[in-house]
Amino acid sequence: MLFNHVDLKELKNNLEYIDTAIIPVSNIDMNHQLLASCDKNETVQLVGMLAEKQFKGRLLLTPSFFTSGNQYEHVISFIQSLKEYGLNNIIVLSSEKIDLDPDIQLYSVNTIPMGDLDDDMKRTLIEDEVKQFMKFIIKSWNKSS
Repeated sequence: MLFNHVDLKELKNNLEYIDTAIIPVSNIDMNHQLLASCDKNETVQLVGMLAEKQFKGRLLLTPSFFTSGNQYEHVISFIQSLKEYGLNNIIVLSSEKIDLDPDIQLYSVNTIPMGDLDDDMKRTLIEDEVKQFMKFIIKSWNKSS
């Protein structure tokens, strides 16, 4: 499910099936490494969206969070809100190594240099990352059941 009006209307009634939230988090550095930040963000976005398409009706892809530096308080607060709502399995999807509470699952995606590759190679690399992320999600489900 996506974080949109139509899908969210269904969410509360289907929490027994939709128990997982994916939170994309990107660190944007406007002063240094702007293009690298862009690659990281685009990779995270694509992996999250493609995984949601595969698991539609089983997970919620939340809006993205953008940070600067190591400030993740707003992400942690949002995680707490999702847990209170009833989503028990929460995965932060990022290309960064984020220092979060040990109870919070973090999946670190490999950054793909989007500006340097042709479209076929980008697609292949993104598909590989999505497959790895999907395996992580399934492993997470198997742990919690």
